[in-house]
Amino acid sequence: MTEVDDVRTRLLAAIPRLTPTGLRVAHVIRDDPTGAAQLTVNELAERASTSTSAVVRLAKALGYEGYPQLRLALAATSKHDGSPVFATDINADDPLAKVLYKLTAFETEGMVATADLADPSTMAAVVEALAHARRVELIGIGASGLVAMDMAQKLTRIGMWCGACTSEDDAIVRGSLLEAGDVVIAFSHSGETAGVVDAVEHAAGRRATTVAVTAGAQSRLARAATHTVLVAGREDGFRSAAMASRMSQLLIVDALYVGVLQRRPSAAAALRRTYDAVADRRISRPVRRAL
Repeated sequence: MTEVDDVRTRLLAAIPRLTPTGLRVAHVIRDDPTGAAQLTVNELAERASTSTSAVVRLAKALGYEGYPQLRLALAATSKHDGSPVFATDINADDPLAKVLYKLTAFETEGMVATADLADPSTMAAVVEALAHARRVELIGIGASGLVAMDMAQKLTRIGMWCGACTSEDDAIVRGSLLEAGDVVIAFSHSGETAGVVDAVEHAAGRRATTVAVTAGAQSRLARAATHTVLVAGREDGFRSAAMASRMSQLLIVDALYVGVLQRRPSAAAALRRTYDAVADRRISRPVRRAL
């Protein structure tokens, strides 16, 4: 692993456990590592709206003796073939081990950024709507359809009536049949997929609660939905928008699922029943007969 890779690995590994002040410093470094290397400890603290002691604590959390050592490591990145330390684009000649490393760094960064974007009040409102929903429809086309299916499976396991729509025509039909008290969650990286937007607009016209999970803050889908949950994700090189957004969308799915599980008194019991119902299927039939 190069020194450049080491700085990135240390920072991404530390982000989930940092304090809010440490996160502000980490984000300044993450967004402009070469520029951060030019800053004194006082200048970096000022840019991050925190204290010099928070900068020093971050440096130590990353495994350096202090800020001077971290600054030297960041300065070395500007000499590394001109590419930024946090560029994770996959090149055609990258060996598979390096591809795996870059994807891990990329997905981690995307999920951390999504956690930063998530608005607590919006997430709470979506959980509340789901917890009292008569029916839930999950909409997604292409890779987003896989996310919709994942959430449908999770909600079904806790006793909720829901379905996943993975074609535009089906989504529009189901959206037109929803009513007040129903919830539709639409997954779209761009927020501009015509059939998904149309389905949400039909559902909104029927007074259903509509939720957009998208990277497009100003997209048609975001404007049409009752609630918008923003996810991070960028298209770059070998990574398509589908790859960029899938893990971030799944993170939101898991957070909403846990929130509903906490809010619905019957959910835990339903989860236990469904688990018990299929528990014996985990043993193959030949083995069961042998037992």
